[in-house]
Amino acid sequence: MRAIAGITLLMCAPPTLAAGTVPPAGVTEFATLTAPAGVRSVVFAKTGQLVGAECADGKLRMWKLPDRSAQREIDLTGRSVDALVMSTDGGQIAIGDHHGAYTVWDTSTGAIRAQGQLPFYPSAMAFSHDGKTLAIAPTGDPVQLFDVASGRKLLELGHATGGTVALAFSRDDRRIGMGDGDTVVRIYDVRTGALLAHNEDLKLEPLAVDFSADGSQLMAGGADKIIVAVDTKSGTVVRKSAGAVDPIAYLEVSADGRWVAAALMHAANLTEPAPVLISELASGRIVQAWTPANLVRGGTWTTDGRLLAATASGNVLHIWRVR
Repeated sequence: MRAIAGITLLMCAPPTLAAGTVPPAGVTEFATLTAPAGVRSVVFAKTGQLVGAECADGKLRMWKLPDRSAQREIDLTGRSVDALVMSTDGGQIAIGDHHGAYTVWDTSTGAIRAQGQLPFYPSAMAFSHDGKTLAIAPTGDPVQLFDVASGRKLLELGHATGGTVALAFSRDDRRIGMGDGDTVVRIYDVRTGALLAHNEDLKLEPLAVDFSADGSQLMAGGADKIIVAVDTKSGTVVRKSAGAVDPIAYLEVSADGRWVAAALMHAANLTEPAPVLISELASGRIVQAWTPANLVRGGTWTTDGRLLAATASGNVLHIWRVR
């Protein structure tokens, strides 16, 4: 699964359901898919019409939604995948592997659109919203911005000690937000590479970032178990949530800017499922909390306002409409 002023995402969270119980009202199984091998990680197009899964047999598989028809299979033999991302419209899918190689494919034809080699495996990757730019954070190295059509490197952003662990483009693709290994949240101009703002209030790594719909704030959450709203012009914290019970692994603002979803990680046992929370941006009120029976493998807010989340039990992929 990978905001706006007023968010207090994790304040006064209601009790979550025990894993394996009947989903709460509002959570429904949208689709069930069966792959020939175990599902490892999942990505969605924000259109909600395509889902991709990296599987244990070295294949990248895609299905059309909602009819669940198999669309494409890409061979990843010999590649240990560290990052998997899909463009907003579902037209492109990209991986970065443990040898530092990355590849972008056209999802409709399976043709390679871009490929290259970086010195280290990626700790984060992100497509711009228009799909024209791919940002890659080689572990410990500066973030690189590539033009997908030509494969040309556009920019190398500033180097942070410990590298970058989270990336997100603003909705207009003019800025990129980063959660860095030195615990600093940074915002850069995508066109010039200039550092626009930064914040040093977090004590531990920010593992997830996303912009508000209007771009005025960058939300960051992670190992501190809180979410901070950083003003994108001044870099100051304008709001901070209360502490959660576990680190925040993922957060994303809905297309209309009204809601934010956060997925926690079970710090004591990373193989155990952890809650997914949805909060109302205007008030900070948590409107939904759900602990699935299995680990969340991926998810997204769709452009029509649904929150989709994927869990897997072996080679069976369950796609849930959480909201």
